[in-house]
Amino acid sequence: MGGKCLRKHLLQDMKHVFERVLSANQSKLSDCNGEADHVHLLIDLHPDNNISDLIASLKSASSRVLREKYKPEIDKYYWGKAKLWHDSKCIVSCGGAPLETVKKYIQNQSGGRLGKSGVSNP
Repeated sequence: MGGKCLRKHLLQDMKHVFERVLSANQSKLSDCNGEADHVHLLIDLHPDNNISDLIASLKSASSRVLREKYKPEIDKYYWGKAKLWHDSKCIVSCGGAPLETVKKYIQNQSGGRLGKSGVSNP
């Protein structure tokens, strides 16, 4: 994301969008956490999916929903048709790591656990 506009309530709504998109693609959101300017997702990915296309769908759907619901709040960080999400992405396979280790990493990002302390504010 370009600005540091993600707050707990935006991340909660974003999580629901991610779950819906992943479910439609036979995949599952195992964990989700974020900071003010990015998110971490742990996805149980169905092998029929193209990862790049799926990430593009997640970004597109979440951007559309958040921009509609939180326009005044997001407009403080973005003007006009500026993109909500950056073009870059980092995809890491964690097949060899214990799942609990990966979940702890996601949960311990500086923003804190999504369900508890929420997102760090800039």
